[in-house]
Amino acid sequence: MDFLVGMKIYVNFELPEEARRLLGGFEVVGPGGDLSEVEAALVTRLTPEELAKMPRLRFIQVALAGLDHLPWEHIPPHVVVAGNAGSNADAVAEFALGMLLAAYKKIIQYNERMKRGEYDRVYAVPMLRGRKVAVLGLGEIGTRVAKILAALGAEVWGFSRSRREGPWRFTTSLEEALRGASAAVCALPLNKHTRGLIRYEHLALMAEDAVFVNVGRAEVVDREGALRILKERPRFVFASDVWWGRNNFAKDAEFFALPNVVATPWVAGGYGSEEVWREMAVEAVKNLLAWARGETPKNIAKRSDYV
Repeated sequence: MDFLVGMKIYVNFELPEEARRLLGGFEVVGPGGDLSEVEAALVTRLTPEELAKMPRLRFIQVALAGLDHLPWEHIPPHVVVAGNAGSNADAVAEFALGMLLAAYKKIIQYNERMKRGEYDRVYAVPMLRGRKVAVLGLGEIGTRVAKILAALGAEVWGFSRSRREGPWRFTTSLEEALRGASAAVCALPLNKHTRGLIRYEHLALMAEDAVFVNVGRAEVVDREGALRILKERPRFVFASDVWWGRNNFAKDAEFFALPNVVATPWVAGGYGSEEVWREMAVEAVKNLLAWARGETPKNIAKRSDYV
């Protein structure tokens, strides 16, 4: 660890103990400290004010999977930025499948009726086997979801900007992926290419009683388009862990009031599990260590995706 001795790193969040131990060779500077000699930053979020205090900054490691919240216009072009995609992939993939199956197999609907004392069998419980299911985004999360759905016998269609091989029919056409689909799982990252990508006309291509699951970012889906399809199609289910109000969920209360919405408060990954958060923090530190050793870190961001 001699190569780390003396290198200053800025950390602006509370690190789990295991991740902090891995940083033993660094001189860690926290919020309020002197950032003038900091060369690397390990952060969840970053402000323009923090950036202005780090003139020697060369590397930013974000502990979260997404990078859409960074102040990209204030990050100097020479600074390398790495995300943490894949660090929570198992947890989010499990959650996405849980949401999909609970809604599609009418578990949520029957649970609500049983609690009201309504015991009649009013819903047919459909099979996923042989049905078309779209997976939007074939990164670490989407790939896991797609493989499991394929193992269940679903006809999986994978949508991505670049070709990915796997047990799915690949397409770069969102219309082709969603047309006639009984279900869809959205695991797309948020950037300038995907913001507002999924609109009303795309959702309208799906089956009348389709289930649309979002574990990526809310802003990938046009808010008004989603609201319209839910009001027009009472059997269409929108199940989401992410919301346009981000952590101010009250801004999206009109969605939660609808009977065909399944809502959770951004708990699929690290926000919902200390175990997952520890794993994410450790992976972020390991990636930073790779950079410090002169290796190429994983998940280097393309600036052109954001500015």
